[in-house]
Amino acid sequence: MAADPIAELDRQVQRGSMFTQAALQRVSRRISETEAILAGVIDQLAERGLLDPGAMGLCAEEPAGSEGQELPELPSPTITWPAVAIREDPPEEHRDAPATVDCDARIHVCKAVCCRLKFPLSAAEIEEASVKWDIGHPYLIRHESDGYCTHNDRSAHGCTVYERRPTVCRTYSCVGDKRIWADFDAMELNHAWIEEHLGGDDGMYFDSVVASMEVPVELTRKPT
Repeated sequence: MAADPIAELDRQVQRGSMFTQAALQRVSRRISETEAILAGVIDQLAERGLLDPGAMGLCAEEPAGSEGQELPELPSPTITWPAVAIREDPPEEHRDAPATVDCDARIHVCKAVCCRLKFPLSAAEIEEASVKWDIGHPYLIRHESDGYCTHNDRSAHGCTVYERRPTVCRTYSCVGDKRIWADFDAMELNHAWIEEHLGGDDGMYFDSVVASMEVPVELTRKPT
């Protein structure tokens, strides 16, 4: 049986995007190397009095985080864009078992908000091609314009690729995730964080960051 033409077109677009991203990444790396060499040459010439950086508009700016400036406070962890992101998982024997959550008892409250979190696929998951990745931000799992994962069933909020879901989905637990729950036991959502960071996706990230599904330790640790 011939391959479905739409599915084949989707596969070819993905392959084309992979090639384009790889080519752009190579060019970007070479530009960065050239800029570093040029900056070194300018520094050497300036030290010898052979060049005035100020006259060329090359005065160094005070780096972010130095005195008088603060680094921007970003949601943690975050994934910057534009960038190509591929996940590396620890060996299976080093992974902690996720805390058990009765999703059926909570789905009417959370509406599967975890399916609005983003994360990179692993190289194996990309090659397997069981789940779709975002062509505009390789290789994050693909989300639709409403902010949900493309594999989320909007009617019941179940996963349409549950048996083939990525490792991150298998190991994630919302227990203790303060981004999601203001009060886990009372099933009170953290609406402020969710509305700020997990709104709809118009496909234009520019210089923004996206919240990762992977939860930092400080957000899960219970107060002593």
